[in-house]
Amino acid sequence: MSTRLMTLILLPALAAHVLATPNPLSAASPHKRNGGGGDSPSSAYCNSFFHDITAATDANIDLVSIIGGPPENQQVLVERRIQQYVAGSTINDQILAADHVHVEGTYSLYFEYCWPKEGDIKGLFQTHHGLVSNAGYWNLKIDGSSDYSFVESAAAAGWATLSYDRLGVRNSAKPDGTNVVQSPFEIAQSVAIAELLGYGGLGDAGQHSKIVGIGHSYGSATLAGVASVAPNTFDAIVLTGYTANATTGPLGIFSTNPTIANIAYPERFGSDPNDYVISPDVSSDQTLFFHYPNYTQSALDLFAETKSEWTLGQQNTVALHYFYDRSQYVNPVLVVTGEYDAPFCASNCNIQAGDIEGSNQLDTVKALFPSIERFETYLLPDTGHGNNFHPAAHESYQRIIDFASSL
Repeated sequence: MSTRLMTLILLPALAAHVLATPNPLSAASPHKRNGGGGDSPSSAYCNSFFHDITAATDANIDLVSIIGGPPENQQVLVERRIQQYVAGSTINDQILAADHVHVEGTYSLYFEYCWPKEGDIKGLFQTHHGLVSNAGYWNLKIDGSSDYSFVESAAAAGWATLSYDRLGVRNSAKPDGTNVVQSPFEIAQSVAIAELLGYGGLGDAGQHSKIVGIGHSYGSATLAGVASVAPNTFDAIVLTGYTANATTGPLGIFSTNPTIANIAYPERFGSDPNDYVISPDVSSDQTLFFHYPNYTQSALDLFAETKSEWTLGQQNTVALHYFYDRSQYVNPVLVVTGEYDAPFCASNCNIQAGDIEGSNQLDTVKALFPSIERFETYLLPDTGHGNNFHPAAHESYQRIIDFASSL
Protein backbone atom coordinates (compact mmCIF):
# COMPACT_ATOMS: atom_id res chain seq x y z
CA MET A 1 0.00 0.00 0.00
CA SER A 2 1.24 3.50 -0.82
CA THR A 3 2.11 5.99 1.89
CA ARG A 4 -1.02 7.79 0.69
CA LEU A 5 -4.05 6.33 2.40
CA MET A 6 -6.37 7.82 -0.16
CA THR A 7 -7.14 6.68 -3.64
CA LEU A 8 -10.07 8.03 -5.58
CA ILE A 9 -11.43 4.55 -6.24
CA LEU A 10 -14.64 4.35 -4.25
CA LEU A 11 -15.68 0.86 -3.25
CA PRO A 12 -19.27 -0.07 -2.40
CA ALA A 13 -20.49 1.31 0.91
CA LEU A 14 -19.99 -0.77 4.00
CA ALA A 15 -23.41 -1.17 5.53
CA ALA A 16 -24.05 0.01 9.07
CA HIS A 17 -27.31 -0.56 10.87
CA VAL A 18 -28.05 1.92 13.63
CA LEU A 19 -30.21 1.50 16.68
CA ALA A 20 -31.01 4.35 19.05
CA THR A 21 -32.75 4.07 22.40
CA PRO A 22 -33.43 6.96 24.80
CA ASN A 23 -31.86 5.69 27.99
CA PRO A 24 -32.07 7.84 31.12
CA LEU A 25 -29.18 9.98 32.30
CA SER A 26 -26.70 8.17 34.47
CA ALA A 27 -25.04 11.34 35.76
CA ALA A 28 -25.11 15.10 35.33
CA SER A 29 -22.83 17.90 36.40
CA PRO A 30 -21.93 21.49 35.49
CA HIS A 31 -19.48 21.85 32.63
CA LYS A 32 -15.96 23.17 33.18
CA ARG A 33 -14.04 24.50 30.19
CA ASN A 34 -10.53 23.35 29.26
CA GLY A 35 -8.01 26.08 29.93
CA GLY A 36 -6.72 28.53 32.49
CA GLY A 37 -6.61 32.24 33.05
CA GLY A 38 -9.24 34.64 34.27
CA ASP A 39 -12.91 34.31 33.51
CA SER A 40 -14.08 35.98 30.31
CA PRO A 41 -17.71 36.78 29.49
CA SER A 42 -19.60 33.72 28.33
CA SER A 43 -22.38 33.56 25.75
CA ALA A 44 -23.32 29.98 26.61
CA TYR A 45 -24.91 27.90 29.32
CA CYS A 46 -23.41 24.41 29.46
CA ASN A 47 -24.28 21.10 31.12
CA SER A 48 -22.36 17.84 31.05
CA PHE A 49 -23.95 14.42 31.40
CA PHE A 50 -23.60 10.74 30.57
CA HIS A 51 -25.98 8.89 28.28
CA ASP A 52 -26.15 5.33 26.97
CA ILE A 53 -25.89 5.06 23.18
CA THR A 54 -26.94 1.90 21.38
CA ALA A 55 -25.60 1.22 17.90
CA ALA A 56 -24.68 -1.63 15.58
CA THR A 57 -22.63 -2.13 12.43
CA ASP A 58 -21.56 -4.91 10.11
CA ALA A 59 -18.62 -2.85 8.84
CA ASN A 60 -16.03 -3.30 11.60
CA ILE A 61 -13.12 -5.50 10.57
CA ASP A 62 -11.49 -8.50 12.23
CA LEU A 63 -8.34 -6.55 13.07
CA VAL A 64 -7.24 -9.02 15.74
CA SER A 65 -6.71 -11.66 13.06
CA ILE A 66 -4.20 -9.34 11.36
CA ILE A 67 -2.30 -7.46 14.07
CA GLY A 68 -3.15 -9.57 17.11
CA GLY A 69 -4.72 -8.54 20.40
CA PRO A 70 -3.47 -5.88 22.82
CA PRO A 71 0.36 -5.79 22.72
CA GLU A 72 2.04 -7.33 25.75
CA ASN A 73 4.34 -4.33 26.16
CA GLN A 74 5.71 -1.26 24.37
CA GLN A 75 8.46 -3.19 22.59
CA VAL A 76 5.86 -5.45 21.00
CA LEU A 77 3.84 -2.41 19.90
CA VAL A 78 6.90 -0.81 18.30
CA GLU A 79 7.83 -4.00 16.46
CA ARG A 80 4.28 -4.38 15.17
CA ARG A 81 4.44 -0.85 13.78
CA ILE A 82 7.75 -1.60 12.08
CA GLN A 83 6.34 -4.76 10.52
CA GLN A 84 3.30 -2.86 9.30
CA TYR A 85 5.42 -0.41 7.30
CA VAL A 86 8.57 -2.38 6.50
CA ALA A 87 9.37 -2.64 2.78
CA GLY A 88 7.23 -5.34 1.23
CA SER A 89 4.69 -5.44 4.07
CA THR A 90 1.16 -6.45 3.08
CA ILE A 91 -0.44 -5.66 6.43
CA ASN A 92 -2.23 -2.51 5.25
CA ASP A 93 -3.57 -4.38 2.23
CA GLN A 94 -4.78 -7.13 4.56
CA ILE A 95 -6.60 -4.52 6.65
CA LEU A 96 -8.43 -3.17 3.60
CA ALA A 97 -9.40 -6.71 2.57
CA ALA A 98 -10.18 -8.01 6.07
CA ASP A 99 -13.33 -9.91 6.96
CA HIS A 100 -16.07 -7.78 8.45
CA VAL A 101 -17.43 -8.50 11.92
CA HIS A 102 -20.77 -7.56 13.43
CA VAL A 103 -20.49 -5.25 16.43
CA GLU A 104 -23.38 -3.95 18.48
CA GLY A 105 -23.77 -2.69 21.99
CA THR A 106 -24.86 0.00 24.39
CA TYR A 107 -22.10 2.17 25.82
CA SER A 108 -22.05 5.15 28.14
CA LEU A 109 -20.72 8.30 26.48
CA TYR A 110 -19.86 11.62 28.10
CA PHE A 111 -21.62 14.67 26.61
CA GLU A 112 -21.33 18.43 26.91
CA TYR A 113 -24.38 20.38 25.73
CA CYS A 114 -24.18 24.17 25.44
CA TRP A 115 -26.82 26.65 24.33
CA PRO A 116 -27.10 30.46 23.93
CA LYS A 117 -27.81 32.56 26.99
CA GLU A 118 -29.95 34.89 24.91
CA GLY A 119 -32.41 34.41 22.06
CA ASP A 120 -33.85 31.39 20.33
CA ILE A 121 -31.70 28.47 19.22
CA LYS A 122 -31.16 28.59 15.44
CA GLY A 123 -29.79 25.07 15.19
CA LEU A 124 -27.27 22.67 16.69
CA PHE A 125 -23.72 21.66 15.83
CA GLN A 126 -23.05 18.00 16.64
CA THR A 127 -19.27 17.94 17.07
CA HIS A 128 -16.81 15.08 16.58
CA HIS A 129 -13.28 15.48 17.94
CA GLY A 130 -10.17 13.83 16.51
CA LEU A 131 -7.57 11.41 17.82
CA VAL A 132 -5.45 12.65 20.76
CA SER A 133 -8.35 14.92 21.74
CA ASN A 134 -11.71 14.91 23.53
CA ALA A 135 -14.92 16.95 23.81
CA GLY A 136 -12.98 19.84 25.34
CA TYR A 137 -11.41 20.59 21.95
CA TRP A 138 -14.53 22.54 21.04
CA ASN A 139 -14.60 24.73 24.15
CA LEU A 140 -11.08 25.98 24.81
CA LYS A 141 -10.01 28.98 26.83
CA ILE A 142 -6.37 29.91 26.27
CA ASP A 143 -4.57 32.81 27.94
CA GLY A 144 -7.93 33.81 29.40
CA SER A 145 -9.51 34.25 25.97
CA SER A 146 -12.70 32.59 24.74
CA ASP A 147 -11.77 33.33 21.13
CA TYR A 148 -10.44 29.76 20.96
CA SER A 149 -13.85 28.33 21.89
CA PHE A 150 -16.08 27.17 19.07
CA VAL A 151 -18.84 26.69 21.64
CA GLU A 152 -18.71 30.37 22.63
CA SER A 153 -18.69 31.61 19.04
CA ALA A 154 -21.61 29.37 18.16
CA ALA A 155 -23.64 30.47 21.18
CA ALA A 156 -22.99 34.14 20.45
CA ALA A 157 -24.49 33.53 17.01
CA GLY A 158 -27.52 31.69 18.41
CA TRP A 159 -26.37 28.10 17.91
CA ALA A 160 -26.28 25.23 20.39
CA THR A 161 -23.47 22.64 20.43
CA LEU A 162 -23.33 19.02 21.49
CA SER A 163 -19.84 17.66 22.06
CA TYR A 164 -18.92 14.24 23.39
CA ASP A 165 -15.96 12.10 24.31
CA ARG A 166 -16.00 9.49 21.58
CA LEU A 167 -16.09 5.84 22.54
CA GLY A 168 -12.83 4.83 24.22
CA VAL A 169 -11.87 8.40 25.10
CA ARG A 170 -11.46 10.01 28.54
CA ASN A 171 -14.81 9.83 30.38
CA SER A 172 -16.63 7.54 27.95
CA ALA A 173 -16.73 3.73 28.06
CA LYS A 174 -13.57 1.86 27.04
CA PRO A 175 -14.40 -1.54 25.53
CA ASP A 176 -12.14 -3.74 23.37
CA GLY A 177 -9.79 -1.31 21.65
CA THR A 178 -8.94 -3.53 18.69
CA ASN A 179 -12.13 -5.04 17.24
CA VAL A 180 -14.85 -2.86 18.85
CA VAL A 181 -13.62 0.73 19.04
CA GLN A 182 -13.18 1.23 15.31
CA SER A 183 -14.27 3.90 12.86
CA PRO A 184 -17.32 2.05 11.43
CA PHE A 185 -18.88 1.54 14.87
CA GLU A 186 -18.29 5.18 15.77
CA ILE A 187 -19.99 6.20 12.53
CA ALA A 188 -23.02 4.21 13.66
CA GLN A 189 -22.90 5.89 17.08
CA SER A 190 -22.84 9.36 15.50
CA VAL A 191 -26.00 8.54 13.56
CA ALA A 192 -27.65 7.18 16.71
CA ILE A 193 -26.85 10.39 18.60
CA ALA A 194 -28.30 12.56 15.83
CA GLU A 195 -31.46 10.44 15.80
CA LEU A 196 -31.89 10.99 19.54
CA LEU A 197 -31.43 14.74 19.11
CA GLY A 198 -34.09 14.74 16.40
CA TYR A 199 -36.85 13.62 18.75
CA GLY A 200 -35.53 14.93 22.07
CA GLY A 201 -34.28 11.61 23.41
CA LEU A 202 -30.79 12.65 24.53
CA GLY A 203 -31.25 13.71 28.13
CA ASP A 204 -31.40 17.47 28.61
CA ALA A 205 -30.03 18.26 25.15
CA GLY A 206 -33.51 19.01 23.84
CA GLN A 207 -35.07 18.40 20.44
CA HIS A 208 -33.47 19.85 17.32
CA SER A 209 -34.76 20.01 13.75
CA LYS A 210 -31.61 21.54 12.21
CA ILE A 211 -28.38 19.67 12.95
CA VAL A 212 -25.04 20.40 11.32
CA GLY A 213 -22.30 17.83 11.78
CA ILE A 214 -18.82 19.21 12.40
CA GLY A 215 -15.67 17.17 12.87
CA HIS A 216 -11.95 17.52 13.27
CA SER A 217 -9.47 15.05 11.76
CA TYR A 218 -10.67 11.55 12.78
CA GLY A 219 -13.98 13.23 13.62
CA SER A 220 -14.19 14.52 10.06
CA ALA A 221 -13.53 11.00 8.82
CA THR A 222 -16.44 9.88 10.99
CA LEU A 223 -18.73 12.44 9.35
CA ALA A 224 -17.58 11.44 5.88
CA GLY A 225 -18.60 7.91 6.84
CA VAL A 226 -21.99 9.08 8.10
CA ALA A 227 -22.57 10.72 4.71
CA SER A 228 -22.32 7.24 3.20
CA VAL A 229 -24.23 4.98 5.58
CA ALA A 230 -26.96 7.49 6.56
CA PRO A 231 -26.80 10.42 4.10
CA ASN A 232 -29.79 12.32 5.51
CA THR A 233 -28.48 12.47 9.08
CA PHE A 234 -27.16 16.05 8.92
CA ASP A 235 -28.39 19.16 7.12
CA ALA A 236 -24.76 19.89 6.23
CA ILE A 237 -21.32 18.77 7.32
CA VAL A 238 -18.19 20.74 8.18
CA LEU A 239 -14.89 18.88 7.88
CA THR A 240 -11.97 20.52 9.68
CA GLY A 241 -8.36 19.34 9.81
CA TYR A 242 -9.10 17.15 6.81
CA THR A 243 -8.41 16.45 3.13
CA ALA A 244 -8.65 13.38 0.91
CA ASN A 245 -4.86 13.18 0.88
CA ALA A 246 -3.91 11.85 4.31
CA THR A 247 -0.42 10.45 4.79
CA THR A 248 1.07 7.69 6.90
CA GLY A 249 4.53 9.16 6.40
CA PRO A 250 6.77 10.98 8.91
CA LEU A 251 4.18 13.74 9.35
CA GLY A 252 1.25 11.36 9.80
CA ILE A 253 -0.15 9.71 12.93
CA PHE A 254 3.09 7.79 13.54
CA SER A 255 4.93 11.07 14.08
CA THR A 256 3.25 10.97 17.49
CA ASN A 257 5.21 7.81 18.37
CA PRO A 258 2.09 5.95 19.63
CA THR A 259 2.82 4.64 23.11
CA ILE A 260 0.71 2.41 25.35
CA ALA A 261 -1.25 5.00 27.33
CA ASN A 262 -0.91 3.29 30.71
CA ILE A 263 2.88 3.37 30.25
CA ALA A 264 3.17 6.94 28.94
CA TYR A 265 0.92 8.50 31.59
CA PRO A 266 0.14 5.91 34.29
CA GLU A 267 -1.39 8.52 36.59
CA ARG A 268 -3.99 9.44 33.94
CA PHE A 269 -4.47 6.23 31.97
CA GLY A 270 -3.32 3.51 34.35
CA SER A 271 -6.53 1.50 33.94
CA ASP A 272 -6.55 1.59 30.12
CA PRO A 273 -5.95 -1.72 28.28
CA ASN A 274 -2.76 -2.06 26.24
CA ASP A 275 -4.52 -1.40 22.92
CA TYR A 276 -5.14 2.19 24.02
CA VAL A 277 -2.26 4.47 23.01
CA ILE A 278 -1.22 8.13 23.18
CA SER A 279 1.51 10.53 22.11
CA PRO A 280 4.17 10.36 24.85
CA ASP A 281 5.66 13.87 24.80
CA VAL A 282 5.20 17.51 23.85
CA SER A 283 7.54 17.30 20.85
CA SER A 284 5.28 14.67 19.28
CA ASP A 285 2.25 16.88 19.96
CA GLN A 286 3.93 19.85 18.31
CA THR A 287 4.91 17.85 15.23
CA LEU A 288 1.40 16.66 14.45
CA PHE A 289 -0.78 19.54 15.66
CA PHE A 290 1.07 22.87 15.75
CA HIS A 291 2.69 25.28 13.30
CA TYR A 292 5.63 27.05 14.90
CA PRO A 293 5.75 29.85 15.94
CA ASN A 294 2.10 30.74 15.36
CA TYR A 295 0.74 29.59 18.72
CA THR A 296 1.29 30.48 22.34
CA GLN A 297 3.18 28.37 24.84
CA SER A 298 -0.04 28.20 26.84
CA ALA A 299 -1.78 26.56 23.89
CA LEU A 300 0.87 23.87 23.54
CA ASP A 301 0.93 23.28 27.30
CA LEU A 302 -2.86 22.99 27.43
CA PHE A 303 -2.88 20.50 24.59
CA ALA A 304 -0.29 18.33 26.34
CA GLU A 305 -2.14 18.51 29.66
CA THR A 306 -5.58 17.65 28.30
CA LYS A 307 -4.89 15.28 25.38
CA SER A 308 -6.58 11.89 25.35
CA GLU A 309 -5.92 8.34 24.25
CA TRP A 310 -6.98 6.52 21.09
CA THR A 311 -7.23 2.85 20.19
CA LEU A 312 -5.35 0.64 17.77
CA GLY A 313 -8.75 -0.12 16.25
CA GLN A 314 -9.32 3.55 15.45
CA GLN A 315 -5.78 4.02 14.20
CA ASN A 316 -6.07 1.15 11.74
CA THR A 317 -9.58 1.86 10.42
CA VAL A 318 -9.59 5.65 10.02
CA ALA A 319 -8.88 5.31 6.28
CA LEU A 320 -11.74 2.91 5.54
CA HIS A 321 -14.23 5.74 5.00
CA TYR A 322 -12.29 6.91 1.93
CA PHE A 323 -13.53 3.83 0.09
CA TYR A 324 -17.23 4.33 0.92
CA ASP A 325 -19.79 5.40 -1.67
CA ARG A 326 -21.28 8.82 -0.89
CA SER A 327 -23.29 9.24 -4.10
CA GLN A 328 -26.55 9.47 -2.12
CA TYR A 329 -25.32 12.42 -0.04
CA VAL A 330 -26.48 15.75 -1.53
CA ASN A 331 -26.25 18.30 1.32
CA PRO A 332 -23.65 21.09 1.56
CA VAL A 333 -20.04 20.44 2.60
CA LEU A 334 -17.51 22.92 4.00
CA VAL A 335 -13.83 22.01 4.48
CA VAL A 336 -11.72 24.13 6.87
CA THR A 337 -8.10 23.04 7.23
CA GLY A 338 -4.92 24.72 8.43
CA GLU A 339 -2.46 25.89 5.80
CA TYR A 340 0.30 23.79 7.38
CA ASP A 341 -1.69 20.71 8.39
CA ALA A 342 0.79 17.87 8.92
CA PRO A 343 -1.20 14.62 8.65
CA PHE A 344 -3.56 15.70 5.87
CA CYS A 345 -1.28 17.92 3.76
CA ALA A 346 2.24 16.86 4.76
CA SER A 347 2.48 20.38 6.25
CA ASN A 348 1.79 22.25 3.00
CA CYS A 349 -1.83 22.43 1.89
CA ASN A 350 -1.01 24.97 -0.82
CA ILE A 351 0.47 22.30 -3.08
CA GLN A 352 -2.01 20.88 -5.54
CA ALA A 353 -2.44 17.14 -5.00
CA GLY A 354 -1.59 15.14 -8.12
CA ASP A 355 -3.99 15.71 -11.00
CA ILE A 356 -6.89 16.79 -8.77
CA GLU A 357 -8.37 20.03 -10.03
CA GLY A 358 -8.42 22.86 -7.53
CA SER A 359 -6.27 25.47 -5.90
CA ASN A 360 -5.01 23.40 -2.96
CA GLN A 361 -5.27 20.03 -1.25
CA LEU A 362 -8.62 20.85 0.38
CA ASP A 363 -10.19 20.55 -3.06
CA THR A 364 -9.41 16.82 -3.10
CA VAL A 365 -12.41 16.34 -0.81
CA LYS A 366 -14.87 17.24 -3.59
CA ALA A 367 -14.25 13.89 -5.30
CA LEU A 368 -15.54 12.11 -2.20
CA PHE A 369 -18.95 13.78 -2.61
CA PRO A 370 -19.86 13.38 -6.29
CA SER A 371 -23.52 14.39 -5.95
CA ILE A 372 -23.33 17.64 -3.98
CA GLU A 373 -23.97 21.05 -5.52
CA ARG A 374 -22.56 23.20 -2.74
CA PHE A 375 -18.93 22.60 -1.82
CA GLU A 376 -16.79 25.23 -0.10
CA THR A 377 -13.29 25.33 1.34
CA TYR A 378 -11.39 27.68 3.59
CA LEU A 379 -7.62 27.43 4.06
CA LEU A 380 -6.87 28.69 7.56
CA PRO A 381 -3.68 30.80 7.39
CA ASP A 382 -0.58 30.10 9.48
CA THR A 383 -2.26 27.14 11.19
CA GLY A 384 -1.25 23.53 11.78
CA HIS A 385 -3.47 20.48 12.21
CA GLY A 386 -4.92 21.57 15.56
CA ASN A 387 -7.08 24.40 14.19
CA ASN A 388 -8.66 25.38 17.48
CA PHE A 389 -5.34 25.85 19.28
CA HIS A 390 -4.11 28.52 16.83
CA PRO A 391 -4.89 32.27 16.83
CA ALA A 392 -6.84 32.02 13.56
CA ALA A 393 -9.40 29.73 15.22
CA HIS A 394 -11.91 32.52 15.86
CA GLU A 395 -11.78 33.52 12.20
CA SER A 396 -12.55 29.97 11.13
CA TYR A 397 -15.50 29.81 13.52
CA GLN A 398 -17.08 32.81 11.84
CA ARG A 399 -16.73 31.14 8.44
CA ILE A 400 -18.32 27.97 9.77
CA ILE A 401 -21.21 29.79 11.45
CA ASP A 402 -21.88 31.89 8.33
CA PHE A 403 -21.97 28.69 6.29
CA ALA A 404 -24.42 27.01 8.68
CA SER A 405 -26.59 30.11 9.00
CA SER A 406 -27.08 30.25 5.24
CA LEU A 407 -28.71 26.82 5.09
